Amino acid sequence: MAEVNCFWHAPVWRRLEAYLSQDRLPHALLLQGPAGIGKRRLALTLARRILCEDGRACGRCPACRLLAGGNHPDLLTLAPEPGRPLTVDRIRELIETLTLTPQYGRGRVVVLEAADRMNPAAANAFLKTLEEPAPDTVILLLCEQVSRLPATIVSRCQRLPLIPPPRQEAEKWLVAQGFPAPQAGLALALNGGAPLAAKAWLEGDEPERRRRFLETLEALLSGRRDPVVLAGEWQTEVPERLSVWLLTVVADLVRLGHGAGQGLVNVDCRERLQDWAEKLDLNQVFGVWERLLSWRRELQSPLNQTLVLESLFLEIHRLRP
Repeated sequence: MAEVNCFWHAPVWRRLEAYLSQDRLPHALLLQGPAGIGKRRLALTLARRILCEDGRACGRCPACRLLAGGNHPDLLTLAPEPGRPLTVDRIRELIETLTLTPQYGRGRVVVLEAADRMNPAAANAFLKTLEEPAPDTVILLLCEQVSRLPATIVSRCQRLPLIPPPRQEAEKWLVAQGFPAPQAGLALALNGGAPLAAKAWLEGDEPERRRRFLETLEALLSGRRDPVVLAGEWQTEVPERLSVWLLTVVADLVRLGHGAGQGLVNVDCRERLQDWAEKLDLNQVFGVWERLLSWRRELQSPLNQTLVLESLFLEIHRLRP
């Protein structure tokens, strides 16, 4: 696993190697885990082992060279568009491709990303592929929330859960990548303990955007800015990211409101949150929490983000003492 540098994959990889060594790899594997845990990396590592001409991901054979260039015809990857479900038309295109004979002798690998975002019609169409798998084909389904997949699909796959490593080990890994320990700890807290998500967070501009978002919340709670105007300023932000920021802040406010200072996510702004928690009505904060959870459930459905943000920002604005 050195090529992906994900030490937390080791237990699952040992299980996969046992399948490979005994020539009993299931035709369908379900890799489940939170965003940033490395599901795609693990799937592609397995694909390289399966499709390599000597079965060892040698990196030298024609198949490995094609894989390195992203041009291997027998590695099929499918992912939904950002913020959109995986539609039946795209699943049917995949099924049609699977009727063709693999171009190389090692078989075929399908990597279906965000499988839990298949709409019902797509899931029904894909179920037939799992019930009658194409010969010499391994299907790797990647998902965050198994509960969103039909039980009929889950039951036809071998499940391989991927879980975040212990927080201390993940922090050591990030420090070894060159990040200061305090920043590494904050990034892990904000990304559910997923090391790759935390690393991407530290490398991107999310820390600065989050800082501005906290200033937006402060402006809402102080009554200095109009919530409708602020909602318009944030309408282009990724909805999932906004929901995470809001949920972590509201959860921290509830903890502090109940006198539980342990387990805070936004540890870098503890004093600011403590001040808010002492002034706000906890019952109203719980109301915002419930609305946020409802919004997260709706993220996979078409919605007017500006209107949703206006509603949420108005609720936050009403929290002010």
